[in-house]
Amino acid sequence: MSKRTKTLSITFFVIGSIALGQTANAGSVGDFFKALGNSIAHPGQHPKPKPHDTPAASKRPKKDGPVSVADLPPAPNQPPPVATTPTPTVRPASISSETKNSKRDIPYAIPVPNKPGFVTSPYAPKQGLVDVRGFPSGSEVKDPYTGKIFLTP
Repeated sequence: MSKRTKTLSITFFVIGSIALGQTANAGSVGDFFKALGNSIAHPGQHPKPKPHDTPAASKRPKKDGPVSVADLPPAPNQPPPVATTPTPTVRPASISSETKNSKRDIPYAIPVPNKPGFVTSPYAPKQGLVDVRGFPSGSEVKDPYTGKIFLTP
């Protein structure tokens, strides 16, 4: 092969490799050193790959399986759907059968704003509401969620 043929074939090889090869996404120098430090500090652990920000990927649903209406973006010129709050569980309280003569610290229930006659248990505040309608203020009632005694506000 002549020198000119070798030069021409190398040139075509380099140009073809550049044209057909995949491009590399270069990150910042800080990301490189961060990855290097993590590989030294945590050997054998691989970082999670970052998701690609492509327009087509952002329009697709994020989960596998059937697509619900809530997963779809809102149609143009329509207001977004209104989020509904779940209805809290309500259980009725019962009168305490224990004696009132004992000296003990009994907590008061927490009244629910804008719902007269309903309280939140001091023992289970995230369980639901307790219906104390019909009990006078200061009555000892039994918490339907825990079975403990509290006072009505």
